[in-house]
Amino acid sequence: MSSEPVAMAATPCGPVAAGQSAIDVNRDLAQSVLRANVRQELVAPATAIIELAEMLLKDARERGPEKLLADLLKIQDAGKNLLTLVDEILAAARGEVQAVDFEKLIRHDLRTQLNHVIGYNELWLDDAKEYLLEGFVPDLEGMRSVAKQMLLRVNQFLERTDNPGKPMDAWIANVARSLPGPLHREAPKGSILVVDDNDINCDILSRWLRRDGHAVAVARNGQEALQAVRSQPFDLVLLDIIMPQLNGFEVLEQLKADDQLRHIPVIMISAFDQTDSVVRCIEMGAEDYLPKPFSQVLLKARIGASLEKARLQKRSEELLHLILPAEIVKELKATNVVRPRRYENVAVLFCDVVGFTPFCDQNQPEAVVPHLQQLIETWEQIALRHEVEKIKTIGDAFMAAAGLLQPVTGHPVLHCIRCGQEMIASAQALPTHWNVRVGIHIGPVVAGVIGRRQFLFDLWGDTVNTASRMESHGVPGRITVSKTAWQHVAHCCRGESLGTVEVKGKGRMEMIRFDGFIS
Repeated sequence: MSSEPVAMAATPCGPVAAGQSAIDVNRDLAQSVLRANVRQELVAPATAIIELAEMLLKDARERGPEKLLADLLKIQDAGKNLLTLVDEILAAARGEVQAVDFEKLIRHDLRTQLNHVIGYNELWLDDAKEYLLEGFVPDLEGMRSVAKQMLLRVNQFLERTDNPGKPMDAWIANVARSLPGPLHREAPKGSILVVDDNDINCDILSRWLRRDGHAVAVARNGQEALQAVRSQPFDLVLLDIIMPQLNGFEVLEQLKADDQLRHIPVIMISAFDQTDSVVRCIEMGAEDYLPKPFSQVLLKARIGASLEKARLQKRSEELLHLILPAEIVKELKATNVVRPRRYENVAVLFCDVVGFTPFCDQNQPEAVVPHLQQLIETWEQIALRHEVEKIKTIGDAFMAAAGLLQPVTGHPVLHCIRCGQEMIASAQALPTHWNVRVGIHIGPVVAGVIGRRQFLFDLWGDTVNTASRMESHGVPGRITVSKTAWQHVAHCCRGESLGTVEVKGKGRMEMIRFDGFIS
C-alpha cells in the first residue's frame, strides 16, 4: 500500500538551489524549453523526411525512373544533413559548444536543406503525371508538407529573438526574458481520472491538474477506478500500482481486455520503479510510466503527449470512418485485418451522370468540382436515409449496396429503387439539371478491403458487373432493373421490358424499366 506523497521539483531543472536567483532559474527554464522545442519541432520532422524518403526509394528502385531515384537520394541526404544541424543546435543549447554562428547555422544552413527537400518534391509533383507516378504523390505531398511546417517553425524561432547571430548565452537570456512566451505550446486539455489510495497524492495531483485546466475525478482503489471508467468517459487515467482490493496491474489488465475501454491511455505512477515493473506495464498496454517522486513539468509533458496522441488517434479513426463502413472499421481495429467474405442476396446500385464528360470539357474545373461535390454529398445523405451503403465513387458514378453489412427492413431491391428515385430527382434539381441513369441487380458478391497506402472497401462478382450493365444500357432519368431483381418487386411495382443486353459471363439478360409503384 503506497503512502508516500508525490514530490515534484520547482522547475524543469530541479529545485531552486540556495543562492540561485530568479533570473538564473528563468535562464535554466529557457534553456530547457529551448532544447525541448528544438527536439519537438526540428528532430521529429527531420526524421520523418528521412523515413519517407526511404519508403519512396524502396518503391522507386522497383518501378521508378532513374532520375527520381537520384533526386530521392538527394532528398534523403538533405534530411540527414538536417539532423546533423539540429544536433549542433542541441549541443550548443547544452553548453557543449561555445562558439556558434546562429546566423549561418539556422538562417542559412538549416533553411537551405529544407529548401532542397521542398524543391525536389515540387519538381516531382509536377512531373508525376508525365512519368505515371500517381502512386508516389501522397508520400511526396506528405514530405513536402512536413518540410514546409519545419521551415515555418525555423522562421518562428528566428522571430523570437532580436538577433539570432548573437552568442548562445545572449540568445538564451533573450528567450528567458520573454517567458512565458510563444515557445510554450498550449497543451491539450482533457478529463483525467486519478487512481491512488493515498489521500495526499490524490489531493496534490488533482490540484495541479485542475490548475492546468483539466477536469479531474478521483478513485481511491482499483474497483472504484473500473466503476468510474464504465460510468463516464475519460481521456486519460493516472494509475498507481500498489493499492488494496485491485492493484494497478490488475486494473490495467481489465482496462485493456475491455473493447469499450482499451482505447483510454493509461500512465502508471508509482514508487515501484524496478525495471521489470516498468516493462510489464508497457507490455500490458500502458502509455507511459512515471516513478515517484517526479517533476511536475515532466508529468505535464507526459500528460500533454498522451492526450495529443489520443486526439490524433481519434482523428485517424474519424478519417477511417470516412473511407470504410463502420462495421469494417470495427473489424479492422479489433483484428488489424478485414477478412474477405461472400455475401448472398445483395442489391447493388449504380448511378451515373449522363453527359458528364462533355460538361467537364465545356466548363472550368472551379465550376465542375463544386457541383459534383454537392451531388455526391446529396447522394450520400439519400443513401443513408434508405439504408443503402455507399461503396465508392468512380468519377461521376456512384456505387452502393443494400443488404450487405447491415440487414434492412424490407427487401434490398426496394431500398435501392427508392434510393434511386430520390437520386434522380436530386440531380435534376441542381443548377446543372444533370440527368442520371440508375441500374440495379441482386445476387451474391465478394467483399473485402484492398490497398496498403490507401484502403478501399470494394465489391466484386457477376452481381456488380450486371448492375453496372443495367445502368450503362438504361434510360436517362429512369431506373433499370435486371429481370432477377424485378422478380422480387414485381408484386408492388410497374415496369416495362427494354429487351436484353449482353452481360459478360452471363450471356443475354432482360432489362426492366421501373415506371412506379402500384397504388
